Amino acid sequence: MSFNIATYNLWKNCGDFPNRIYEIPKLLDGLDCICLQEDFNSSEFSSSKTINKKLNYHEITLPIRKKIRNGKLSTSNLTILSKYKPKDTIEIVFDKDSDDERGALFVQLEHEGKKISILNTHLTNLNQHARIKQIVKLINTINCKKSDLFLICGDMNATPPSKEIRLIKNCGFSSSNDKSTYNEGLILDYIFYKTNFRLENKSDIIIKNLSDHHCLKNSFFWQ
Repeated sequence: MSFNIATYNLWKNCGDFPNRIYEIPKLLDGLDCICLQEDFNSSEFSSSKTINKKLNYHEITLPIRKKIRNGKLSTSNLTILSKYKPKDTIEIVFDKDSDDERGALFVQLEHEGKKISILNTHLTNLNQHARIKQIVKLINTINCKKSDLFLICGDMNATPPSKEIRLIKNCGFSSSNDKSTYNEGLILDYIFYKTNFRLENKSDIIIKNLSDHHCLKNSFFWQ
């Protein structure tokens, strides 16, 4: 049995946009679930919908961070694309309607007889204290759920030695990636996991040059 998931910060409408978005679907094909951050959405273009035209997955989106970007009103969404229809969804918004509005999107699904809970988030980049408060709220949300496998995915804006990442790990979560996920050589993106059964985990970077972040993939295997 296996479950393959990726997390990817799409870099809003920066860089060679939207041309680079059209290159992404073929590189994500075959995954069971994809967590997207900075998913640009306007009346004219949606990054996740463009990607999902090729994949045809279930799409769950939390619109956040509405503002004018390059003269156009847009949002920078959190989106989960899943092969399997979610059974439960929770939306969390931090500092709603502020300049630094952030959030998290929680879904629960079933795959190969296992209940899998997935939380996709993009934490603030402004200060550590705010990130810690956001993490505490996310952990409290997860602790209210029953699941065989819990996954926390996303751009944490924190490096592995930080208090934020240590806090997540102290709550029983693990991560296995040791490769850079950001164009300055930093690890900022994670797939944390916690399980009540034995599994093996393999981590890899699968896209490097279509965003300022790299796309991180984890494959979980069990009997």
